[in-house]
Amino acid sequence: MRIQEEEYNKKIRDRLANHYFKDQKYHKISAIQNRMTNDLEMVRNNYFDWYPIVPFYGSMFIAALIALITIHWSIFLVSIVIDIFSYYVPKLVQKKMEIATNNVSEQNKHYLDALEKWFSGLEELRRYFAGTKLFAVQDKAASQIEDAHVKQTAAQQEMIILNGACSLLGQMILLTLTALLITKNIIIFGAIMSVQNFAINISIGLQQMLQALSFMKSSQDLMNQINADTTEISEENNEGGEVPAVIMTKDLALTFPNGENLKFPDLKIKQGEKVLLTGDSGAGKSTLFKLILGAIKPSQGKVEFENEKGDKIKLDMSQIGYIPQDPNLFPGTIKQNITMFNDKLDNRVDSVVNEVNFAPDIAKFKDGVNTRLDLDKLNISGGQRQKIVLARAKIHDSGIILIDEGTSAIDQKATMDILKNLVNSKATIVFIAHNFNEGMRKLFDREIHLVKD
Repeated sequence: MRIQEEEYNKKIRDRLANHYFKDQKYHKISAIQNRMTNDLEMVRNNYFDWYPIVPFYGSMFIAALIALITIHWSIFLVSIVIDIFSYYVPKLVQKKMEIATNNVSEQNKHYLDALEKWFSGLEELRRYFAGTKLFAVQDKAASQIEDAHVKQTAAQQEMIILNGACSLLGQMILLTLTALLITKNIIIFGAIMSVQNFAINISIGLQQMLQALSFMKSSQDLMNQINADTTEISEENNEGGEVPAVIMTKDLALTFPNGENLKFPDLKIKQGEKVLLTGDSGAGKSTLFKLILGAIKPSQGKVEFENEKGDKIKLDMSQIGYIPQDPNLFPGTIKQNITMFNDKLDNRVDSVVNEVNFAPDIAKFKDGVNTRLDLDKLNISGGQRQKIVLARAKIHDSGIILIDEGTSAIDQKATMDILKNLVNSKATIVFIAHNFNEGMRKLFDREIHLVKD
């Protein structure tokens, strides 16, 4: 049974991974981890572990009911009324159990998110002896998930107590009715033992069934969420996107949880334009990129994409090259990180390596572009990381390239050479940078300056 469960969970995880890859949406790592581990475990505990109980105790319950009708019809009818009452009573806490189960999932996600954000900077925290803050954050997150588990257990115990009370009350009513029928000589005295045994079977059968159904129902919403995240996304759904002729923002604004507001001017960036994006610190330059990419949703306004006819279109995400301040690299070689594991692009690697001024760096590695990256010990510099991602955008012929200080770790001369190559391409380029000299500014068609309110 356990082997089948693990095989089932593996299939679900495979489908989740496939869905997250194809749905073109931003997903937090902590949310994915929570869905693939904790949520599946809760569904197993609250649904699949209880599932076999329903038919087993259901058959016991039905057999005992049938036996009661052979003793006297009135006992059977009263038992039916009691059973109906017992069925509806646990529903008083059903919603509470469902909310508690969802809360455990949500708090576990927040806990994983806190661990990811704080432990990713563990070395920095050690360097500045900031362990007290780390422990406080971890303790708060752990307390929240512990509290969620306590509330879930309390709701479950409340349901079990209600079931037990209904069961006890039902047995007492049936035995009282049986005694009354005996005193009126309607049934024989020995029937009381039979009724007692059948009443116990009915009680146990109904109690276990209702408990199982309540636990299963409490995880129904979570199962619906998992089902939504495992929906097959066909390749056709990912096709049909275009490289826009115009990127527009209208009335775009974002409100942060702390109350801070960012408002953006209405922008219109045309295909092939080379735009330098500057602005005050905290004005929302990096945030604007995330809004364009759909990584975060605006509090108001919208980002729209139009074709040459002015029609609204779906953006082809595969045509966007995004170079963040901290580039994403993957286990593998330098070449694989440039081609993103597409062997068909291998013959273009040397060319793009030269275009982003990466050739001198490659020459220093014994295995050249076949050097395997060590993501734990970081066997490449920050500038080399940025050049890999720049080369990645070039080799995939990205129609739009968003660069968020993507050359900040590269020296000025190399940056100038890289920019000259970039601006000569057909791609739409939006470049965030600080401390640009006048020569670099002249490479761009225009400058957009964001101001913090």
